[in-house]
Amino acid sequence: MTTRPPPPSRYRVVEKGRRLVVIDTRTGEAPTRVGRDAVKDLPLGPERIAFDGRSVLVTRRFYDDKAPRRLTLDEGATRWLEGARSLAIGGAVLAVVLLIFLPWLALVVIPVAALLLRRQGRAALRALATRWLDRYDASAG
Repeated sequence: MTTRPPPPSRYRVVEKGRRLVVIDTRTGEAPTRVGRDAVKDLPLGPERIAFDGRSVLVTRRFYDDKAPRRLTLDEGATRWLEGARSLAIGGAVLAVVLLIFLPWLALVVIPVAALLLRRQGRAALRALATRWLDRYDASAG
């Protein structure tokens, strides 16, 4: 047995705002996360990496069967994704407004929503998105 004390710990726990927070003593910040939690901190859409329109998209399991993977998209694909996102948001807002003023449209919207909520419907849409994203996966080809 040695008489020397053990080295100091790299991490310490402090209370901030009534919450316990782990601090890395080497950097003075919270330690970086790895694994599944790290994907939650990534942007939801494509993130531009160059002035020519190229961007990087980190996929999620919600819409990609092979997620998480990091894909480099060209300008056309980036524009298409941004346009699709804008159309989806606009369509959702329009559907809510129409349902408020025309409640009989619920007879159309509810069955469509029920189909999308079924496991087979989601799996079919996810398979379509995965095939589209496979075109931009450099490691698969």
